[in-house]
Amino acid sequence: MIQQQYTIKRRKGQHLTLIERGKIEAFLKINMPKIQIASEIGISTRTLYREISRGMVKGLLNSDYSTYDAYSAEFAHRKYLEAMKGKEGTLKIGKNRKLIEYVENSMLNDKNSPYVALENAKKENIEVNICLKTLYNYIHKELFINFSEEDMIYKKDKRKQERIPKRIRKIGGKSIEERPEEINNRQELGHFEADTVLGKRGTKEAILVLTDRKTRLEMVRKIPDKTAESVIKELSKIITEYPGMIKSITSDNGSEFMRADKIEEENIAYYYAHSYSSWERGSNENNNKLIRRFIPKGTDISEISEEEIKRIEKWMNDYPRKIFNGKSANEMYLSEFTKYFSKKLLTFYSIYDIYSLWLLATYYIEC
Repeated sequence: MIQQQYTIKRRKGQHLTLIERGKIEAFLKINMPKIQIASEIGISTRTLYREISRGMVKGLLNSDYSTYDAYSAEFAHRKYLEAMKGKEGTLKIGKNRKLIEYVENSMLNDKNSPYVALENAKKENIEVNICLKTLYNYIHKELFINFSEEDMIYKKDKRKQERIPKRIRKIGGKSIEERPEEINNRQELGHFEADTVLGKRGTKEAILVLTDRKTRLEMVRKIPDKTAESVIKELSKIITEYPGMIKSITSDNGSEFMRADKIEEENIAYYYAHSYSSWERGSNENNNKLIRRFIPKGTDISEISEEEIKRIEKWMNDYPRKIFNGKSANEMYLSEFTKYFSKKLLTFYSIYDIYSLWLLATYYIEC
């Protein structure tokens, strides 16, 4: 967030020019702070440090024959040109400059994963002459000029110390161990995982996230605070707006989810995962990482508009999923809903059931 305050507008992914490298060299000679240099050039401090490392010339002589190291714009630019030439001559991607630029831009600007970047390139009819594994190898070996492993969205979590579960008095709900196999095996629509995404420390507003286990369809809602009252109020609103859509909810043991009894009153089953076992809500946790691409930790959620929340939700539901061979959650939900709707039409149902189905279809269209 600090970087956004200091950095001037500059197209992300744009390569540094010789003139810009000359400015970096001049600023370093007058000992300008690096964060200010990054601001003047319009790049991130991480990109600046990478550039300085690339252009560092060691063993230069002083007048007294002592040596020193210094950044050279000319040397850095020559290495850049050699790297670009090397890409064209030795890598599988060869002289496919269009693919190189598209993939870099997709991962940097559109916050896409390498898989999605390649899939979108295919949809744009760009020649894709490398596989996903090769693209990851290029990233790990830092063969891209403006994109490195440090820019990857998903990073390995540091090993966490064993924590002692807090005891929270929950009302209602069952253990995940009692959850039926048809839910565990993701056999049908309507079984959701729930979580909250928090903002800047000291602020109240949060985001309630619901993820359909079968299709990964996402429902993202802004709530005034992380309390059980706010969570129940928003869930009740969703249940009323889309009756029949939610059949069960599985959440963690956070205090905001302590009133499962209120949800069970709506004839919806409620299950609690084990403490500190986020993998038991894996779909939910993975989708939260997608949200963090737009709302990083430390963001004041009160400054995020409802329109932006809807835009993020739509982006997530349209996002191609590797697990679905490139299909999005919206496409999967529509496919499953069509099968479900067809079965309903083959049997006699009340007006209320047909109305519920119509509302579900309305939700899909809104997504």
